[in-house]
Amino acid sequence: MKLLKNSFIKNILTLISGLGLSQIIMYAFIPVITRLFSEEVFGVFMLFSSAVLLLKPLISYQLELAIVVPETTKKAINVFASLLFILLINSLVFFILIMLFTKQIVTFFNLQSLSYFIYFLPLAVFLYGASLALEYWNNRNEKFKTIAKAQLVKSSTMSIGQVTTGLSIKSLGLIPGYLIGLLFQIISLLKNSYSGLQQEIHHVSFTEMKQVLQQYKDIPIYSTIINFSNTLSNELPILLISNFFGIKATGIYGLASKVSKAPTGIVQNSVSQVFFSKATQIVNDQGDLKTFVLKTIKGLVISGALLFGGLAIISFFFEFIFGNEWKDVGLYTRILIPWLFFMFLSSPITPLITILNRQKVLLLFDILLLIFRFIALFVGFKLYDDLVISLILFSIVGAIFNIFMIIYLINISNKKQIGYQ
Repeated sequence: MKLLKNSFIKNILTLISGLGLSQIIMYAFIPVITRLFSEEVFGVFMLFSSAVLLLKPLISYQLELAIVVPETTKKAINVFASLLFILLINSLVFFILIMLFTKQIVTFFNLQSLSYFIYFLPLAVFLYGASLALEYWNNRNEKFKTIAKAQLVKSSTMSIGQVTTGLSIKSLGLIPGYLIGLLFQIISLLKNSYSGLQQEIHHVSFTEMKQVLQQYKDIPIYSTIINFSNTLSNELPILLISNFFGIKATGIYGLASKVSKAPTGIVQNSVSQVFFSKATQIVNDQGDLKTFVLKTIKGLVISGALLFGGLAIISFFFEFIFGNEWKDVGLYTRILIPWLFFMFLSSPITPLITILNRQKVLLLFDILLLIFRFIALFVGFKLYDDLVISLILFSIVGAIFNIFMIIYLINISNKKQIGYQ
């Protein structure tokens, strides 16, 4: 157990070092970006990125989660191949639908502000899905340095691309830089994974792909809906603020959300990646999962208190850092902290849901969360016509639901076997 703990911490620190540097680069560029682009342009970018997050599970069926679970590499490579095949076909179908029904889609989903960028959504979803597929393949093989390096490449190229656009063809906005970042992340991951994939590719066949899809069918069936509903509930402010309070308010909230999640996301995502891999090993080996979960939560509480305490203090200086037009970013950030803190504790250990095949419970949880979050935002708008009140209610609901999720995950961690047969 001591060796496991040491390797667990070592792998987390490996990811944190790479992700930390990538976030430092992003933070260094944000004050430049906020002075090159207006709140409206940032709002369009946040709406686009929210659409990508929402569409990804519908296009990929969340099959990347199944890459880590199999005990054999033969099964894992067939899951990986299945994911890329499905991702490509669905992205092409989505592009054709957009070309055929552009006006109807834009009108129905109120996406007029995206303009011609709507045609880039299928490409963005494909790139994002492919990057996750490669990330989870490297996660399975514990190549955490490769994942960290790719995140650094993504952050650097995206930031440079966005600033370059702002200094040259400002009308293009922030979206081209985002696409460039995803592309270079894939190239970086593929460069370091190619030899391993080449060694295993001979195991891929349509028969094997069909078998693994049947064996792990609960992951796409439930995780697709779960991830979509969870992402929708997280992105509700972006989607509803643009309708209730305008695209400018969306941009200000979007920046607050971005800077709030970035530093904590370094630790959160790093722990989640390593936790998924190690927890799967423990369950497969019939180890002490609950002790591992409790130790992970304890570490998250300590690091979360430091990170969010620091964020609360720094938020008072955001107006100076980002410019006078962004003066409300600090206030919105402080409002979101209760929700983000408890999400910081629950999110890294939610891979237990996939490992222990508890997607049905999570589906119910996420549907209820979505309903209550919508009510919170709607009440703030309809009764008070106040964005601040809407965000306060949204944050409270998020905090309460994440507390319940933490309790549930601790309770199910006594489960000893993976529920896939």
